[in-house]
Amino acid sequence: MRIAITDDQRLDRNKLETMLRECLASMGYQPECIDCYASGEMLMEAFFPNKYDIIFLDIYMTGMTGIETANDIRRRDGEVRLVFITSSNDFAMESYRVRADYYLLKPYDEQDILAMLRAIGPDRIEKSRVLTLPDGSVCMLSDIVYTEYSNHKVTIHFKDSHVQSVWTAQSEMESLLCSRECFATCTKGIIVNLEQIAAIGETDVRMKNDESVPVSRARRAELKQQHANFLFQNLRKAGRN
Repeated sequence: MRIAITDDQRLDRNKLETMLRECLASMGYQPECIDCYASGEMLMEAFFPNKYDIIFLDIYMTGMTGIETANDIRRRDGEVRLVFITSSNDFAMESYRVRADYYLLKPYDEQDILAMLRAIGPDRIEKSRVLTLPDGSVCMLSDIVYTEYSNHKVTIHFKDSHVQSVWTAQSEMESLLCSRECFATCTKGIIVNLEQIAAIGETDVRMKNDESVPVSRARRAELKQQHANFLFQNLRKAGRN
């Protein structure tokens, strides 16, 4: 789980980070990272879509307020969970407009943090990001570029150029991946991550890692439509505020 805390008060940032680590540990979770920022401007300089699963925003900050920062985030990422931290509920309507997931009122304690985490659901976040393969190993869905089936095994190609082979049927891999909106079959035996497509040609699909995989004539039009729908849905999610 990847978390960001944005608060212009160092003591408040440190307090929340400590409490989050303790509460997540008590629930059986180990955060991948908890990055702290002293302002909305600093967060947005480092931010890109899908970088974080949860972002905590203090509403009353010098420079960009938490609401202004949330608006910028939502223009670029429609999925990240937003939690506002404030000493009053005066901004309830504004937090609703940016689809905030929780409103954490100061002063808060560990029970408040636990209640917030249970409401957001770390298990749902983890399941949406992680794929359990038929051999029991796990990988990050976003790291997959494409998979190819041959000789009773599926080879998974990842963004960092490493590959992993799993003894399984193509039908099982399709049921694991193609039930999700970001994966599609481009030809018999090959599944691509729609987010990793750079261009769809007449006979092949060029991926963002510069590899190319074949696309069948029968599936090309459907794949182009799936890719267009995926891009449109992501833009619409990111544009809601």
